[in-house]
Amino acid sequence: MNSSKYPWINQNLIHLPLSSFPHALIINGPEGVGKRSLVKDLSKHILLHELNESVLNEHSKLIDSKNHPDFYELDKDVIKVGDISRRKDDKWDSEKGKRDAISFLNLTPSISNNKVLLLHNVDNMTLAAQDALLKSLEEPAAFSYILITTSRPHSLKSTIYSRCQTINIKNPSREEVDHWLNDQGLSDFSSLDFPSYYTPIQILDAINTDNAKIFREFIQLFSLYLGDKLTQNEFIKDFGDYDLTMIEKLNFTIEVLKILLSSKLCNRELGGVYSEFNKFLFSNLKISNIINDINDLKFNFYKVKSINETHIFNYLFSDIKTSFRQQ
Repeated sequence: MNSSKYPWINQNLIHLPLSSFPHALIINGPEGVGKRSLVKDLSKHILLHELNESVLNEHSKLIDSKNHPDFYELDKDVIKVGDISRRKDDKWDSEKGKRDAISFLNLTPSISNNKVLLLHNVDNMTLAAQDALLKSLEEPAAFSYILITTSRPHSLKSTIYSRCQTINIKNPSREEVDHWLNDQGLSDFSSLDFPSYYTPIQILDAINTDNAKIFREFIQLFSLYLGDKLTQNEFIKDFGDYDLTMIEKLNFTIEVLKILLSSKLCNRELGGVYSEFNKFLFSNLKISNIINDINDLKFNFYKVKSINETHIFNYLFSDIKTSFRQQ
């Protein structure tokens, strides 16, 4: 999808004169906010600059197919030092062969006037790879541009940020998402059908994979459990059957608890799918502590992934259940 379909993204970047364009740019924002579409448009803006109009379409297709000789894209789960600066004894890479980012940048352009190195998932770049990249950032060639996407702020060494311009893209407001869904012909859906942390593309993916109702189903399941209409075993079994990772299930739980806590702190009655929760009383401090405990659990899960989900959920939702009582 072209980034022009994402109205919350600043389109002025794509029309910025290259004389004013930074040679190293970090685009930061949550996953699913449209960063990939933006950097692809920026890559075309740089590579198609001052080319004869007769070859623009051909060059654009080469970029889209990742076959443009002046466009090098690294999209790996983890970027290692060999991806940035490959050494003689490095193993053959099934995707890139023996090519690396720095040698690509050092070559003069083949068919365009400029070169673009595009790096995704840089949050997961090793420290050694970051050190290797710094060498190119310190003395960039006049014709080379480095575009970087990250999903977590401050995930790189401070020396990298000092040599790059950074642009942060925020998740749009619920109102902006609702307008966007309507423009996509998806007016049957609302941003309220999804957790507040869902980005527009995550919402679209949920709709396209028939998972659009899963969050609302969890809210209803949770209210039935708190209202003693489901036993703990029944609730955990049904929740366990959801096609979600454990982290996603924990995030759903945090989201609902935060909404309940916020409504009480603001003395605001809940409506819609949340209206059933108005009949429950709870301690603000206890719910806040549970939210903190779940966040700690998520952190530990990333370190030790052999955690038993059923065991954890039995403990967690037992604690949650005793924190609520019906009026």
